[in-house]
Amino acid sequence: MLIPTAKSAVTALLLVLWLAVVALNWPGHFSTDSLIQLLEGRTGHYETWHPPVMSWLLGIADWVLSGGGLFAAFDAALLFGSLLLLVRLRAHARWLAVPVLLAGALTPQFLLYPGLVWKDVLFAHASVAGFSCLAFAAARWERRNLRAVFSALALVLLSLAALTRQNGIVISLVGALAFYWVARAHNRSAMGAAFLVAMLVTIGAAMFSLVSGADGGKGKVDEIKTLQLYDLAGAASVDRALPLAALHRADPAFERLIRADGARLFSPERVDTLQKSAALESARDAVSPALLAAQWRDLIVHHPMLYLEVRAAIFRWTLLTPDPDRCVPFVVGFEGPKRILQLLNAQTRYDARDAALETYAQRFVGTPVFSHGFFAVLAIAMAFVLFRRRSPADLVVGWLLVGAGVFTLTFFVISLACDYRYLYLLDLAAMTGAFQAALGSQNRLGRSDNDTGGSAADAAAA
Repeated sequence: MLIPTAKSAVTALLLVLWLAVVALNWPGHFSTDSLIQLLEGRTGHYETWHPPVMSWLLGIADWVLSGGGLFAAFDAALLFGSLLLLVRLRAHARWLAVPVLLAGALTPQFLLYPGLVWKDVLFAHASVAGFSCLAFAAARWERRNLRAVFSALALVLLSLAALTRQNGIVISLVGALAFYWVARAHNRSAMGAAFLVAMLVTIGAAMFSLVSGADGGKGKVDEIKTLQLYDLAGAASVDRALPLAALHRADPAFERLIRADGARLFSPERVDTLQKSAALESARDAVSPALLAAQWRDLIVHHPMLYLEVRAAIFRWTLLTPDPDRCVPFVVGFEGPKRILQLLNAQTRYDARDAALETYAQRFVGTPVFSHGFFAVLAIAMAFVLFRRRSPADLVVGWLLVGAGVFTLTFFVISLACDYRYLYLLDLAAMTGAFQAALGSQNRLGRSDNDTGGSAADAAAA
């Protein structure tokens, strides 16, 4: 009777988990944003409020098989394929990886989130997959063909991450830095620089291609104006005597609305509360982007402590989600506005399986499992472990944790709501770091530092 190795057991478990997650969530869970992006994918016209690449991918998957099932399966494959790569790059694994993987698999971040058709989920999975490919390339650096293939895959995946979220470029740049770090250790600094250039060219070319079917950037302008109004309303709610000189001179009616409705309706929880004032919304749409930007810059330059106070309150809700139920920890089913459903020729869905998934996930709300603060601490601890071990793959996964941290910090400036999904990458990166640490360290030949035995055939199979 053959006794399975830890490596084969973890490999089998990952494959079973992927199939189980796809089956449990098929054909995916859609919220209003998801339905809009599916409609955009079908029509080929994109609103730039959301990065177009998500809609484009949904359109391709929907063309092959109507609905979001194939997209959700692909998204889940990115996650579990990433972890599988971390297993296969080594000759041996430790049994500790089995309980660590099972612990992660029991969380909604592993069991439910891969089925959520959200750009935040695609972004997180593409980011982890990109770094996993970099880790494989680093561990197999001396094998030129493998290094080339997995470096190219990493480039594509990190470019996809940059295209999926407005601030996704942050994780891609950290990935390029990680590749440069590895290349420099092999006296190939030029290769690291070339990777960055190739990635930026790929991102630029893809954006140019997708924007041709978009709204000309109107959505992006509206998004920036919404952020600026949010900050000004927050500042006015704290300091009722705040000077708004630029608006006072050019648009005094808008100034009065910010002081009245904006200050009254502002909530650090989310920007949506400002929509309760139709007059404020109309004034925001009508105001010149240059004028609103000038007033926003004036706030930052002349009242920096007030700006930081408002932003800190917003970021606290994003990072710590003080009231998880109000921060949309997850969705299940297929639901959205009737108008969008009619255009999609689709029906709402909330069946017994959706109800069971909701009951399961709701049990974790209010626990450390749905706490970005908990995962931030875990990420810091795992980064310390991995950077201390210093094997090529460990270093790359350590850089993933750094990238997740930098990405999280960008929300101090741009956050508009506390939705839990925004920092899904932080949770996922922390669990990926724990999984990598549990698998055991590797030397440059792919063998465990604590496990120098094994045959050449084992090493080749890895």
